[in-house]
Amino acid sequence: MNVKNRKCIRKLSLKSLYANRRRNLIAIFAIALTTLLFTSMFTIVLSLNASYETYQFRQVGGYAHGTFKDVSPEQAERIAAHPKVKAAGARKVIGITADGVFSKTPAEISYMDANCTKWSYATPTTGRMPESGKEVAMDAAALQLLGVTPELGAEVTVSYSITDKDQTAFTVTDTFTLVGYWDYDELMPVHYINISRDYADDIEAQAVKTGLQPFRTDLNVMMASSTNIQGQMEQVDTDLGYTWDSYTDPNSVRIGVNWGYTSSQLESQLDPELMVAIAAFLLLVIFTGYLIIYNIFQISVVGDIRFYGLLKTIGTTPRQLKRIIRQQALLLCLIGIPAGLLLGYGIGAVLVPVVLHSIQLDTGITTISTSPVIFLGSMLFALLTVLLSCSKPGKMAAKVSPVEATKYTDVMQTKKKRRSIRGAKLHQMAFANLGRNKKKTVLVVLSLALSVTLFNALCAFVGGFSMEKYVSSMTCADFIVSTPDYFRYNPTDEFITPEQIEEIAANTKASLSGTGYAVRKPAYLWMTEDALRQDYARYESAEQLDSHMSRMEHRGNMVMGDTRIEALDNSLFDKLQVLDGDISPMLEPDNNAIAIAVSLDDYGNLLNPEYYPKVGDTITATYADDVKYIDSRTGELRTEDTPEGYMKKLYGARDVEYTVCALVNLPNSMSYRYSGVGYDAVLSVDTAQRDSGGAAIPMLYLFDTADEVDEAEAEQYLSKLTAGEFSPLMYESKATARSEFAQFRQMFLLIGGILCAIIGLVGLLNFFNAMMTGILSRRREFAVLQAVGMTNRQLKTMLIYEGLFYAMSSVAAAFILSLAVGPLAGKMLGSMFWFFEYRFTILPVLLTIPVFLLLGWLIPCMMYDNAAKCSVVEQLRDAQ
Repeated sequence: MNVKNRKCIRKLSLKSLYANRRRNLIAIFAIALTTLLFTSMFTIVLSLNASYETYQFRQVGGYAHGTFKDVSPEQAERIAAHPKVKAAGARKVIGITADGVFSKTPAEISYMDANCTKWSYATPTTGRMPESGKEVAMDAAALQLLGVTPELGAEVTVSYSITDKDQTAFTVTDTFTLVGYWDYDELMPVHYINISRDYADDIEAQAVKTGLQPFRTDLNVMMASSTNIQGQMEQVDTDLGYTWDSYTDPNSVRIGVNWGYTSSQLESQLDPELMVAIAAFLLLVIFTGYLIIYNIFQISVVGDIRFYGLLKTIGTTPRQLKRIIRQQALLLCLIGIPAGLLLGYGIGAVLVPVVLHSIQLDTGITTISTSPVIFLGSMLFALLTVLLSCSKPGKMAAKVSPVEATKYTDVMQTKKKRRSIRGAKLHQMAFANLGRNKKKTVLVVLSLALSVTLFNALCAFVGGFSMEKYVSSMTCADFIVSTPDYFRYNPTDEFITPEQIEEIAANTKASLSGTGYAVRKPAYLWMTEDALRQDYARYESAEQLDSHMSRMEHRGNMVMGDTRIEALDNSLFDKLQVLDGDISPMLEPDNNAIAIAVSLDDYGNLLNPEYYPKVGDTITATYADDVKYIDSRTGELRTEDTPEGYMKKLYGARDVEYTVCALVNLPNSMSYRYSGVGYDAVLSVDTAQRDSGGAAIPMLYLFDTADEVDEAEAEQYLSKLTAGEFSPLMYESKATARSEFAQFRQMFLLIGGILCAIIGLVGLLNFFNAMMTGILSRRREFAVLQAVGMTNRQLKTMLIYEGLFYAMSSVAAAFILSLAVGPLAGKMLGSMFWFFEYRFTILPVLLTIPVFLLLGWLIPCMMYDNAAKCSVVEQLRDAQ
């Protein structure tokens, strides 16, 4: 028979809830704290991510999801109309100026439409965008560099080289009328000088008359979402019948994804270990919240077990009892979850600027996320935690029989104990009390141990960051000095000059110093066709690759490949890491030894070893005074109409044979800082000058100092030398890398410390709740003990022993967990962070012992003093 009793069950839930107001406050606090844990965590993570993305966008130069490169008007129109593309913005670069006042930060002259202007942080805050003729808009800093006061209508004269990233022509000097400007962002990679479409078209027409191809137009797009940007853009190309992997196919529309979006970075770096780490972290947080809420509901059910037994005697079913407990939990959630959401979001919003300030990333990028994920995710996780926590106590209440309920004392069945004639000892009674309900004891101990284990793991994690590994990867010397062109990876005919090197050497104290040289003459190394195919396979299809190889100059199985040859002073060979062979032959006079620079992963492992020649092999280098291209069909110099079928021909070429003496790791910080197809190689400076006809020019100067005093003096000198926009030099230093490392480490320490504090608070609340409910549920027992002669002092001492047993058991459990989890976590973290070295530590666990002993003594004292205000008779009467 189906009885409509939902209203009755709901009324019983409400009345029962109202009758236990003190317990409800604890439960609400626990639910709010659990929700706060989730909300603050999501707020901090998503806000830091949003702030970091803003920082990255400003470094990239915009926040568009991606770019379809070099599109025709028809392609741009079709792409913009695709359903996956929410919005599109076109940009056409016509020139660049990177000399004089713009030597440190170049300026790009381009036309941008309204969307592209917005996404590039180039919307005028004063005035408007250029619309026609020689109107211009630019940032205020660029105006000041040009000596122009930022005022609408001002005349601005700009000299720039006609270029669209793929081709360069002549220099133009024009005077524009300023129609808009905005504040310059120090993080931006370039100054944007925005012109009208009319002017861009006019300059393009002039360039085409001189033999250049029409300028490329890039289409910036915003996709349906920021997840899987690469996949979405590839799908657009596929749907429209385009490819994206060729530089030469007219039907190919290449793709560029904005690496500022963390989702695009994670998609390329996501691996099973990272997924396991994220899942383990979420489970830890859920389990932490589960422990405290479960404990509260379990203790609540035990306290009301007689009430549930009476309900069963009048016909309440187990299912209805479960519903009563679940409804109580949901009613408490109506108060606890909203409070936790508000407090958690507030705490997260306060802490995000603190974290960003600690790592010096707070200037203009602090973004407090308002994503619905914060609130919906926190609410769902908290609700899930509450429902899981109350399910088992609900089953316990449903299973107990009316007869058992009247005799239930919260004591687990144990073995029969022998009688003792020596009397009871207080510490023995306390230890026995913990064993009366082993499950509750284990839960309290585990909740406290988790916070200590996490704290220990955090210390091991942060302490495992190797500054030496990080700094050595960022820079190989105390100081590296060159021109802005070198640090911006721009090929040029001159970098740092010998005179500048002499001046720096004269004003600094170096323990080791030397110069790296760029060979500024066309040079090629002959390599096997299989090796060169591996390089080009990243950019071309199999059919295109076969066609390309057929046009390359061959000598048997050897193909002439591009190369980057760097020459070093003898003093700098100590900076090379020798993986195979010996570099000593390169130090000998009049040698013909060459070292091949190889690629290593972040952990120092050689990638693709079969790609490189073997030590002892003879390798041929071809140096050319000039390079011309001829039409392979006619043998004449190619013209504009010559199709792709041309081959390379060298004039004034000479071959030099070298012996590969070593495979080395050339630090990126003292290399060309860019790579391409073909081998990277190292020669001694004398050999390079001899074979290239004196074409090796100084590219960088680096030096180490003997001590911190000399380093500080050199830092101060170079800082003054390179100050200002007109300085021709820039520098990098280890001090900068160390500062970046310290900020990175501090960020993890701060965020981890906050998480440890929250989880520790949850554990303490569980401890507090266990002691309080233990005292309240045993009031009759305590009254009986006092009635038969136990003093207040003895009872209080017994409770203190219980607290101390809880505390020390938690420390012991944390020690065991740290021993078990530490090495596994260390291995996983080592695979995620290449500069991490796991070092086992137990010191943080030991440091918590005094804190836990104090809490184990203080909390029982406070709880007992509050509960002992009533007389023994009143306690016996209240416990009936």
